[in-house]
Amino acid sequence: MEQRKQNAKISIVVPVYNTAAYLPACIESLIGQTHRDLELIFVDDGSTDASGAILDAYAAKDPRIRVLRQANAGVSAARNAGIDAATGDYIGFVDSDDFAEPTYCETLLAAFDAHPEIGVSICSRFIHGHPNGQTQGATLGAGRVLSAHDAALFAVSIGKSFEGYLWNKLFSAKLFREAGFRLDPSLAICEDLLLCVEIFASGQRAYYSDAPLYHYNYRENGALRTFDERRMTEFDARERIEAICATLGDDVLHAAELSHVKSALNLLAAAKQAKNRSLADAMKRRIDTRMHDLLHAPDISRAEKQKLRIRRRLPVLSLKLFHLRRR
Repeated sequence: MEQRKQNAKISIVVPVYNTAAYLPACIESLIGQTHRDLELIFVDDGSTDASGAILDAYAAKDPRIRVLRQANAGVSAARNAGIDAATGDYIGFVDSDDFAEPTYCETLLAAFDAHPEIGVSICSRFIHGHPNGQTQGATLGAGRVLSAHDAALFAVSIGKSFEGYLWNKLFSAKLFREAGFRLDPSLAICEDLLLCVEIFASGQRAYYSDAPLYHYNYRENGALRTFDERRMTEFDARERIEAICATLGDDVLHAAELSHVKSALNLLAAAKQAKNRSLADAMKRRIDTRMHDLLHAPDISRAEKQKLRIRRRLPVLSLKLFHLRRR
């Protein structure tokens, strides 16, 4: 077991776009990992701030750092470029405005030694700057090997477990090198969740450690908290996610539909406040298409169903009350 841990090479892919204020802390956390056999691939996605200079300065000091550059093409294209360049036995992902605990790589890798049947190792995370005061991720399902069904279920269930991010996971490189998994560059939101669901649906099992080893910085200008044309790609991704989840069982499908509806409800409230009737109508159609199924699903709690009814009837008021409660 110990020999495998020492010999395994981990490639960490970090997409970078104008995060100079956060980048040094991210890089320092990676070069300070207790697992030393690392390949740190930073993909500069057309940054216009000092990010490029920061990357070059660190690369000159640490031979494990590789800097790739491309015209701005988005986070998925940047991650795919990193995957294509990776030579490690395992591949992980870190966001350039976040940072990791020193034992992040070592702990994630240890799960593969203890559970050689898994394809994905997962950890919990700390959350910084969240408006509702949340500081740590949920731990449902932690401490055991998860079936492909359970891993997909926890990935699509908002706030209950590890969710569908890439940055709290370490993947066997075979999933990318041999099975050919990649992110869809046409998607700006939920592209990571789609990839995780595709991987789990292929039969991959996972181990989830409740150790919070990743530090996620909540930023108000993040992709999930702004609206532009790219935001609508989220719903393209969610439809594809639902189609996959339908093959894994009704409970997984309902969890995916519930997440889809909650996101649409948030956007419905924002559209009503902005008096954007066409967007509001589009969100209503998405919600109503799925509401009947959810309200009659035995695996959705009565309390959750009641919340859905209220939020659908009073979307703006519900959102205002939610923000008030957070403050």
